[in-house]
Amino acid sequence: MSLNLIPENCGSLFNRASLFTPENQLFLLNDLDAIREGVSSVFKNHELRCIRETDRISARMHHVNRGRLSLNRLEYGARVNIDPGRLEDFFLIQIPISGKAHIICGDHDFISTPYKASLISPNLPLSMCWDANAPQLALRIERSEVEYHCAQHLGHVMDRSLEFQPELDLTTPSGSYFLQLIAMLADAITSNQHPLHHSLVLKQFESVLINALIYGQPNNLREQLESASKPKALLPYFVKRTEEYMRTHANEPLSIEQLAEHAGVSVRTLFAGFRDFCDTTPMAYLRNLRLEQVHLELSTQSHDASVTDIAFKWGFVHLGRFAQEYKKRFGEAPSTTLRFRS
Repeated sequence: MSLNLIPENCGSLFNRASLFTPENQLFLLNDLDAIREGVSSVFKNHELRCIRETDRISARMHHVNRGRLSLNRLEYGARVNIDPGRLEDFFLIQIPISGKAHIICGDHDFISTPYKASLISPNLPLSMCWDANAPQLALRIERSEVEYHCAQHLGHVMDRSLEFQPELDLTTPSGSYFLQLIAMLADAITSNQHPLHHSLVLKQFESVLINALIYGQPNNLREQLESASKPKALLPYFVKRTEEYMRTHANEPLSIEQLAEHAGVSVRTLFAGFRDFCDTTPMAYLRNLRLEQVHLELSTQSHDASVTDIAFKWGFVHLGRFAQEYKKRFGEAPSTTLRFRS
């Protein structure tokens, strides 16, 4: 496929027999519960019902994994309501190949067409109404991958969850560029000789794809990301010294007064330094460091390790609050990380 895409093509670019074949068809069903179970196996549990009770439902789904990306084609034979709530663990880009869908995501209410995709962030509530016989291309990107990527570009741990503007206009320059990248991924699926089948090339492609979203699509971290990419004054010595001290002593009881004393400045100056150069507070920075250390240990410990012991080790004594902060930061419960990543 040529990468010289024109906006008029948009979603219909992916309506190719060679892209989704019998070999990658996940199911072809006409039972509502079975359909819901099949879709949930790729995405998450959700409510599904026909708009008209007299309609007979049917659905076809194709599914392909490439690295941390999941590319899918899903089509319902009747007009349906879909309510997954919050996605929690992943970002989802949906591009209608034909037809349309009504999307309600957070405070946004819009019609998605082959020219306007939907980009759903994990923390935003979602409900949808899909037209009958209106297939969509659905790309799943893991939340942990996107947020790790953002943290690397910011130069510090994130102090909030990433949230995108849900309406992704494919006729804009940034939307068209993103569409070209998806077309490249589609080309790789149809060609065994494509370079994207090489793990190193695929990893680089994933990075470029995420960059296209975080720098091309409006989001709540856009200002921070753009600021981080610009040359700036050197980090004040006391901020750098405090960061290094916190990294070394993150598992010890630390107060803001101790940090200021070690840095050799007042509490007020320390707050101002972190606000101006790290866009956060010293204690929030420390808390995120500790969360990352917990996440690292849970990802590498054996299954019989204790979430409670690891949390206590890194200074989290209020387990309920810790679990909430952990899930907000990493998109999954601590016990899930221990069970599936260790």
